[in-house]
Amino acid sequence: MDEEVPIEALVKVSEYLYGIKIGYPLLLRKGVEGVKEILRGIKVDEVIMDLKLADIDNTMISIVKQLNFADSFIAHSFIGIKGALGELKDFLDEERKKLYLLSSMSHKGWNDELYPYIREVIKNLNPYGIVAPATKIEVLRKVRKDFPDKVIISPGVGAQGGKIGDALCNGADYEIIGRIIYTSSDLESTVKEIFKIQEEKINECKKTSY
Repeated sequence: MDEEVPIEALVKVSEYLYGIKIGYPLLLRKGVEGVKEILRGIKVDEVIMDLKLADIDNTMISIVKQLNFADSFIAHSFIGIKGALGELKDFLDEERKKLYLLSSMSHKGWNDELYPYIREVIKNLNPYGIVAPATKIEVLRKVRKDFPDKVIISPGVGAQGGKIGDALCNGADYEIIGRIIYTSSDLESTVKEIFKIQEEKINECKKTSY
C-alpha cells in the first residue's frame, strides 16, 4: 500500500486480504505514527514492510527497530550474508519477525543472470519467504522448484502486466496487488472481483493439472 486509501474502505475489504504491504511513499507521507494509525482498524494476518533493505547489518537493524509494528520485512538478497543479511535475520528471529528475500524484481530492467548467486544466498540464509515476480512466470516457476517449502509472494499483478491469478497457478502463495485496488473508485467491489478471478483461475489450474 503506497497510496492513501480511505481507512473505512480498507477496514471493509480487509476480510478479503491476507496481508498489507507498506512501501516508502506511504511511510514518508504519513510517518511511523500515521501508518500505525491507519493499521489500527485493519484486520489482516500480516503487515509486510517493503523497504527493500540493502545495507550493512547495523543500518538495517536500526531501521527495523523503528518499525516494530510490522510483522515482516523485505530485503535484497544481493547484499550477501556476513555483515548484512545474516545479522538482520538473527535480529528478526529474536524479535519473532519474518524476513522475505527478493529472488527477482518484477520490472523489465532487472537482470535475472544474478539468480544463481541469489539462490545460494537464499539457501544459506533460509528466510521465512521469497519475493518472486508475477510478471516473469518462468522465473517464478524456477523459484518454486528450487524452494518448494518457502512462502512465495508475487508482485507485478495488474499495472506491471501480471494477470490476476497467474502467479497463484505457477507457484506463488500470495499475489501482491496494489494499484488496481488503491486507484479504484469502488474498493470493495474491486477487491471482491479480484478474489473471484483468483478463485476461478485456481479452479482452472487444478483441472489442467490432473
